[in-house]
Amino acid sequence: GGVGWLVRKFGRTIDNLLGAQVVTAEGAVVTANRDENADLYWALRGGGGNFGVVVSMEFQAHPVTVVMGGLLVYPRAMAGAVLRNFREFMKTAPDELTAYAAMLTTPDGMAVVGVIPCYCGDPAEGEKVLAPLRAFGPPVMDAVQLMPFSAMQGLLAPSFPDGNHNYWKAVMMETLSDEAIDVAVGQANAAGSPLSIVVMEYYGGVAGRVANDATAFPHRHLLWDVIVLAQWTDVAETAGHREWARATARLLEPFSAKGQMLATMDVDTEDTSPAFGSNGARLAGIKTKYDPENFFRVNQNILPG
Repeated sequence: GGVGWLVRKFGRTIDNLLGAQVVTAEGAVVTANRDENADLYWALRGGGGNFGVVVSMEFQAHPVTVVMGGLLVYPRAMAGAVLRNFREFMKTAPDELTAYAAMLTTPDGMAVVGVIPCYCGDPAEGEKVLAPLRAFGPPVMDAVQLMPFSAMQGLLAPSFPDGNHNYWKAVMMETLSDEAIDVAVGQANAAGSPLSIVVMEYYGGVAGRVANDATAFPHRHLLWDVIVLAQWTDVAETAGHREWARATARLLEPFSAKGQMLATMDVDTEDTSPAFGSNGARLAGIKTKYDPENFFRVNQNILPG
């Protein structure tokens, strides 16, 4: 679906796609938008790389120059309390505020929990909105400030350096219970790599007010995505870090809504129904129309049907 720092104000990436030029498996160049090949346009917005190669797109941009954003950092021992406060705070947050929480390790080796807000409205109003969140704890570091949106976009880049090995799992939830928080905290504390991170992403807002069948992405009603990001540098440790991520996802599964984001599914999975849900049958029909031989199959695959 495409999420980021503006998801609650302007929707998902797919909600801002106005049209695309697509090369099909047969080599035809087709235009997909609301008026031409509307079925393909619908499928592209959440169906992954199953239908063709997008060679150009028309995208709805939005004027955002500066935001109130940054990091609130707390000791890891406060993780349960911080995450519960974050959950309650976001229930009444305005659309202009997107915020995520994460359990990670600082470059100097300190295990912490962070809250990362991004307010894209009037800065003075943003100060008021964020004041209760910033007052909780209090944090050991409050780096929330007015900054260019481009700086907000790169804020977490140091946590994902080039060259790391990565293995990600994720579990979408309608609500984030105390029990799910406790499991996530316990697993974050058991991570075998200081580079590994557990993230709680909260959606809703404009993105959550789109109907589940308006695009191929069927999980508009699911507000939470807990993402388990295993990262490491030594290839010999691969099996252990992958198993940590898988085990964390298994332990969180009882709290899940049985839905997943397409990007966090293994590319070799045979069951893509958690990503497509009730839209699966319609996607299979569109796949049959545009790629009946399943040429585009090295992905989270939709079988023609």
